[in-house]
Amino acid sequence: MSLLRVDGVSKNFGGLKALDRVSLETQPSTIVGLIGPNGSGKTTLINVVTGQYRADGGTVLFSGQEITDLQPHEVATKRLVRSFQIVRVFPRMTVLENMLVAPRGQSGEGLLSVFAKWAKVVAQERELVQRALDLLRFLEIDHLSDEYAANLSGGQQKLLELGRSLMSEPLMILLDEPVAGVNPTLARKIFEKIVELRNGGMTFLVVEHNVDIIMNFCENIYVLSKGQVVAKGTPAEIQNDRKVIDAYLGG
Repeated sequence: MSLLRVDGVSKNFGGLKALDRVSLETQPSTIVGLIGPNGSGKTTLINVVTGQYRADGGTVLFSGQEITDLQPHEVATKRLVRSFQIVRVFPRMTVLENMLVAPRGQSGEGLLSVFAKWAKVVAQERELVQRALDLLRFLEIDHLSDEYAANLSGGQQKLLELGRSLMSEPLMILLDEPVAGVNPTLARKIFEKIVELRNGGMTFLVVEHNVDIIMNFCENIYVLSKGQVVAKGTPAEIQNDRKVIDAYLGG
């Protein structure tokens, strides 16, 4: 059974049809790419899936449950999370503090819990700090744990955003241009970490303009053009698809 299933989703903005009966699916523990020219509807699709936009038609299912009309925070509780094209870190908080914002259901978030269950709050806080440090070590930015997020490079902020997503213990992450503006060496390192996470059971849908990265790291790829899926298949199939070459690869 597919983990994420988008079935015939449409989205209009006035007279503009941004998505026109788009369908796609991802199997568990895979990295699926979503490519297409600017304005093809890639980010709009992510916004619809995660509840930022309301679909004008079609359905979205995650883990077998319909999530089409859920609000963003409700989608997140289903353990489906996303990143953004423009990194959204808290610049005046440290890297570690940014990580600790993400976990759901923290006991210390309630005033009564702080007083009534102090021991539990302290124990959970200690556990979350250790988990955050472990993830930062996995992402190779643990040496920056006490640095303000504003002082990180663009690539390091991308890694921080990925780490913060992981703190919420997702089943699937939708990545919107995770290596945009990142130097090639760090971009490859980011995707190598994504592969390790995939090998551990996580699922990814990746929007990315770096075609080489997509072709090297994704098992399957969907191509959008003018709000429609014009091709889907393995990297080899996509590279040899005339519709893709015409719509996106510039042949």
